[in-house]
Amino acid sequence: MSDARIQTTALYYAKFADPLDPDKGWRREDIQLAFVAGAREQPIRRLLPIKEVAELLAVSVATVRDLVLHGELAYVKVGRGTERNHMAFAPEEVESFIKRHTQRDYLVSAPKTSRYGTRKRAHELAVERATSDEGSFMAQYEARRAAAKAKKK
Repeated sequence: MSDARIQTTALYYAKFADPLDPDKGWRREDIQLAFVAGAREQPIRRLLPIKEVAELLAVSVATVRDLVLHGELAYVKVGRGTERNHMAFAPEEVESFIKRHTQRDYLVSAPKTSRYGTRKRAHELAVERATSDEGSFMAQYEARRAAAKAKKK
C-alpha cells in the first residue's frame, strides 16, 4: 500500500477515534497506533472494468462476457440498465480465475500403447517402412545399383 493511502487512513482513524487517554489528548503513541491501524486498514479496492479484465486475461471483451455467462467469473453490476449489463470485476475474482485455470503440461515420452482398432494407421506404417532395413530407400537403392553393375558385366 502506498504511503499516501496509509497517511490518509491514519488521519481518518485519528479524526474519528478517541485518544487512548482522553484527559491527555492525542500523544505520540496514539499517532503511532493510528498509523499502524491505517497500515492494517484495507480500503475498498477499485473494481476493474470489463476492458481492463480482458487486457489482463489477454482475451476479448466478448470472451469475458462468455466467461461471465458460464459462471466462471463473478461480477458486480454497476449500471442501472436492465437490457445491457455494465459489469465490473473485483481484482481478487480475476486472480482467483487465473489460479483456477492455471495448468502445467508435461511432455510424456512414453509410446502410446492404446489404440482403438488393430489396423495400423498410415503414419505408423510409414514410420515402420522408413525404419526397417529391408524396406529402406538406401537398401533398395544399393540393391538396384548392384543389379545394374551385374547386368553391365
